[in-house]
Amino acid sequence: MSSPRKPNTPPRTDEPGGHASDDELGRAPRASAPVVRDATAPPPATRAGPPMAAALATAFAEHVQRALGVPLDGSETSLAFADHYLRTATDGTRGPIAALVAAEAGAYYGELVRQLLGAQWIGEGSDPRRLRLLLEHQFLHFSPIDQAREILAGLREDDDDDDDDAPEADEPPLDTAFHARSTPEASHPDAPTDASWLADRLAELPPVAAGEYYSLTCRFETLKLVLELLATKHMSEGRSPRTYALDDYLAALAPRH
Repeated sequence: MSSPRKPNTPPRTDEPGGHASDDELGRAPRASAPVVRDATAPPPATRAGPPMAAALATAFAEHVQRALGVPLDGSETSLAFADHYLRTATDGTRGPIAALVAAEAGAYYGELVRQLLGAQWIGEGSDPRRLRLLLEHQFLHFSPIDQAREILAGLREDDDDDDDDAPEADEPPLDTAFHARSTPEASHPDAPTDASWLADRLAELPPVAAGEYYSLTCRFETLKLVLELLATKHMSEGRSPRTYALDDYLAALAPRH
């Protein structure tokens, strides 16, 4: 299979809705970064996600329990066990089976983000790749399923020359980026956009090793760092913390005529 380049670029923060290539998550902290929240902000979301996301996440936890004898409890620490399972699942995992494993792992990761950091799922139909998470405490959205699919493909990059994990020719490319707002907000029209500012900050970080990059733990740590950086930027601009709802995303991402 075609091997993704080793991570040496920052997370992509391009136009909302655009697809990033399968190596654009890039850099991540080696230690967890705290997420800044307003003390009066509501707690992380506890609303149930789409049935498909919940079913996939439950199936992944059951597979890990059977394979490793370890229950996944939805904690950040549990991602280490999830990563270990994915490393063992690369042997003999091909095509549709690999896509299903990635969908289940991505859904578990997404549910963890939803519960710990506050987010809302969107997506409908039967295609897990159409599931997307909208963060609540910063304007940021991403595809946990595509990120997990990239991880599984990266873990198998040295197995053979087949490209079984890549999307089919008629499928969109993997969208592995964390998408921040790429247009100025009306309240701060002269401030740099979140996407461009964030890309500059992440470009200052050293790249991580491939073994660390291809893990759910790395993606979660990167997400926490991104949220921390955005919170710091907004505080420096005098913005008050706020919670983003679905209507905020629809208004920002709707096509403009």
